[in-house]
Amino acid sequence: MSRMPPFHVADSVDRHRPSFVRGSLGAVLIAVLLFAPLPAAGQYSMTAPSGVSIDFDRDRLLLMRERSVTLWDELQEDPEILYYTAYGRDLDDDDRSAAYPWNAIEVVTDSLAAVITPGNLREADRAYYNYVVLRMHAVREDPDVSCDVVFERELEAIDGFVDGWVIARTLFGGPEYEPLDEFAFAREEGVLSGMMAARSDRQLGGCLGVWRSANADAVAAYEEWREERYAAGRE
Repeated sequence: MSRMPPFHVADSVDRHRPSFVRGSLGAVLIAVLLFAPLPAAGQYSMTAPSGVSIDFDRDRLLLMRERSVTLWDELQEDPEILYYTAYGRDLDDDDRSAAYPWNAIEVVTDSLAAVITPGNLREADRAYYNYVVLRMHAVREDPDVSCDVVFERELEAIDGFVDGWVIARTLFGGPEYEPLDEFAFAREEGVLSGMMAARSDRQLGGCLGVWRSANADAVAAYEEWREERYAAGRE
């Protein structure tokens, strides 16, 4: 893997952008793609291993893109945010855990983070950027809260990740990557929280076990859905 670029401080356009371009050209291109006009087609689809599809209409995708633009702007323009980006190794389906957002990014504080995008999923940058900004939002909140609140904050960050992944896949020609496609299908089915718990979202810390114990039915519902509807028929 190539050497990681240095941290970048987004304290001014002149200071930040040149080093950002040198560190990650793909991350700069994301801004152009995010603001590009949507194609005229009215429906966009993703297909699960089982053959089940989910459709996204243009208006819904536009909202996802607008949210991603807002978060992207915050990452670049907030003068207190310090971050670096890099591309890691290529991943196949057996490396799914490495691609999960809670493993691919590191939020150190509410304004310090690292984002490592899999080398073969560069179009997914926007999804990881969404997640890292929303994780920073969560870190800024009162830490003295129940595990349910901790879980809800992380669910919001994952929801932003899904938005970024969906527009990467449907609008900008990102390659299929089943481990991340599953997030979109799980959200559509209403089992995203169970997926987070079942897949050991490390951002939940000590609340992961607490939430699992109190919500065993949600984890079971996810596992049942995945086996019977999402991955059914896979060789």
